Amino acid sequence: MDDIRNIYKEEEYKILFKEFYPSLVQFAFHYINNHEAAEDIVQEIFVYLWEKQIHFENELIIRTYLYRSVRNKCFTYLRNLKIQQHHEREITNNWQEQEEPIVLNNLIQEEFSRQLLASIDELPPQCKKICMLTLEGKKPSEIAGELGLAVDTVKKQKQIALKRLQDKLGILFLLYPMLYTHFTS
Repeated sequence: MDDIRNIYKEEEYKILFKEFYPSLVQFAFHYINNHEAAEDIVQEIFVYLWEKQIHFENELIIRTYLYRSVRNKCFTYLRNLKIQQHHEREITNNWQEQEEPIVLNNLIQEEFSRQLLASIDELPPQCKKICMLTLEGKKPSEIAGELGLAVDTVKKQKQIALKRLQDKLGILFLLYPMLYTHFTS
């Protein structure tokens, strides 16, 4: 006997779905302007009806329930969408506020590095070697030992490199005190 009732309920449900689904989707679409989401909303309502085995006394009550449920789900969808968009804007704004200066700073550093290396490449060979070893953080005594030169020669070559780089790079060179410190120590 339960099997016959379940078949009857399933047939009622199919008829209800077939009759109301297209118009409910259209109704939802007018609220949210998204066909896929409208279909999802209407399907959720029918799934809920099926799972809860909700029965109605007449067609007017069914129709009222379905349209109100769709409208309410659409409002919930729009509210959630608005919240999501707000969070996305906040994340984007925060990223721009925090990341743009970092990106800009990185670009400036990269451009300075490119210009510095191009300027170093124009130095005389011995001066160029000493300059590159200085940028690696080596001390004049270490450079002198590695290249087989006197410490005073290394210091003099560093002074020559410093002067030429300052002339070539101008104020950019002075903006990087750490670099300036390498050549004056």
